Amino acid sequence: MNRTIKLFVGIIISAFGLYYAFKQVNFGELWISIKNVNIILILLAVFILVLSNVIRAWRWQILVKPIKDVSFDPAFSSIMIGYFGNSVLPFRMGEFLRAYVVANKTSLTASTAFGTIVIERILDFVGLSAVILLIMTVYPLKSIGGFIIIGVIVFSLTAFIFIFLFSEVKSTLLVKIEKSSLLRIGLLRKILLFVKNFLDGATTIRATNKLGIILLYTVIIWIMYYCSTYLATIATGIELEWFEIGVLLISTTLAISVPAAPGYVGTYHAAVVYILTNLFDVGRIDAQAAAIILHAVGTIPIVIIGAGYFLNSSVNFKDIKDQGFSQNEEI
Repeated sequence: MNRTIKLFVGIIISAFGLYYAFKQVNFGELWISIKNVNIILILLAVFILVLSNVIRAWRWQILVKPIKDVSFDPAFSSIMIGYFGNSVLPFRMGEFLRAYVVANKTSLTASTAFGTIVIERILDFVGLSAVILLIMTVYPLKSIGGFIIIGVIVFSLTAFIFIFLFSEVKSTLLVKIEKSSLLRIGLLRKILLFVKNFLDGATTIRATNKLGIILLYTVIIWIMYYCSTYLATIATGIELEWFEIGVLLISTTLAISVPAAPGYVGTYHAAVVYILTNLFDVGRIDAQAAAIILHAVGTIPIVIIGAGYFLNSSVNFKDIKDQGFSQNEEI
């Protein structure tokens, strides 16, 4: 499936999500509900969400340390630029944009940086699995897709264990790659160099010898996500039990993993409206207002900050398209 078809499919999915979330909407009542939100709570939710990315930057600095000491500024700015990219570009290209920015700001190769981003995403899924297991002690999550929930947990733990243990054989594999006669062939050389550098980044977690602090930062990040979701929800006047906020957080996290238009438009809104109206008996107008507010809290401030960093960087989209992951790739 080529990119044009994928983009078309994503837009169609987003359109269906928006239709489901806002069909039979009363715009007058919706506007009144949105106007009555508690701005102080919204700003606090935004602050906590932005602060979670400071913790994320610290965690990434630890992950990359066995390869290169990276200061806080390129770590944080690249994260925000990556989120900006995910919100305005299709196919979650923000992850590649982030890797390219890191390579542009440091001596890391883009493929090595991308490897560290992959292990970071695996850690995020491990954190999500922990939230799921906690909520399952008091609420039957099969109501939002038991098979999907089990799949997330199995994938997260399997991927984490594989990456953690794979570092044992990585060195042997890399030696074979470096000695391979295939490195003399142009295209294969580029592929093998990408694999080598990607593995260097993806397997750093064991070399850090700081697994405990990495997992602690992961827990803190998810606590902050929970707090931000809680504050943004009650700002709309909706009162939920603590575990219901957890269900909402899990559902929206899974929703943004579904192929959609840039910015998770539609899929995110549909998830919020479905959970609030079908599981927790919230009125449809209030649920629609919450969907808009929660999406705005998680998207608009991050896009603004990320756009600011992007505009102040020397990177542009054309460079990424032209050069891809070839920058600084070497054995």
